[in-house]
Amino acid sequence: MSQENKVSKLYLAHTDNPYKGACEALDALGFSVHGKRVYIKPNLTAGQPSEYGMTVDTGLVRAVLERLVDCPQITIGESCSDTVKAFDELGYRQLVKEFPNVQLEDIRSAGIVWKQIPKPYHTQEMPFNASVFDHDYVINIAKMKTHSLAGVTLCLKNIFGFVPTRKQKLMYHPFIRKALLDMNQIIPSHFCMIDGVWGNEFDEVQSTPISTNVVLAGDNMLAVDIIAAAIMGVDLYKDNTYRKAFELWGVPEFIVSGKQVDDLRTTYRQGCLLSTRFRYFKEAASSLAYRMVNRH
Repeated sequence: MSQENKVSKLYLAHTDNPYKGACEALDALGFSVHGKRVYIKPNLTAGQPSEYGMTVDTGLVRAVLERLVDCPQITIGESCSDTVKAFDELGYRQLVKEFPNVQLEDIRSAGIVWKQIPKPYHTQEMPFNASVFDHDYVINIAKMKTHSLAGVTLCLKNIFGFVPTRKQKLMYHPFIRKALLDMNQIIPSHFCMIDGVWGNEFDEVQSTPISTNVVLAGDNMLAVDIIAAAIMGVDLYKDNTYRKAFELWGVPEFIVSGKQVDDLRTTYRQGCLLSTRFRYFKEAASSLAYRMVNRH
């Protein structure tokens, strides 16, 4: 990820309609992409409706697609627990019918390429979805959620979906705070959006929706995450992962137009279920065993 030394522009929309909020934010920022090969990575998690708090509303993706001009290749990709179900039930098949040059990719079954990490925090090399590197422009669309291991699930975390298979994810998920720093060195986010119309608090496995009524957009991933987290009541300037991200890419300078953050702050509960803690304990053990006998 390359963060230029410039003042980035963000827009914060207050809305109960994800599509209208996305259009408002994108138009206020003058967003459009011309003639590039575009990869769109929404956080789908599963095939649940967006109001359950776990999944990006399809309206944000639609708003982006409407502003892609003469783009010869457009891919929408994800690697969640059931990507096919998510595409089927959340309206992505319809988007393919409506927009030319759009294809869907289940990253779990796509090609894999290993990449050396320039400045390793967790590992020297990692496997990634291969086709994303055939694109010029990555649009990162995250959901506003808490996460017991990563702290928050925003745009920095959304890149985790480019690790293809479940077994490969196991090598990194228990160590996700450091692994995210490695991943984001390889795959840049050129434009970011966050769906916070309905967010999810407390547990990342269980749906615990919380109404926040915001859509946020901007061209600096760290800035977008900082503002989204501030709305959730989380200070990323005090978060160790993001401090390291600032060392890598610089502390972003930005201005926010639209609504004021202070008017929209909502306290997201942090924590997780006992069953989730037990699941992560098993994951950590499996990860160590898997890494002993597999490339990583």
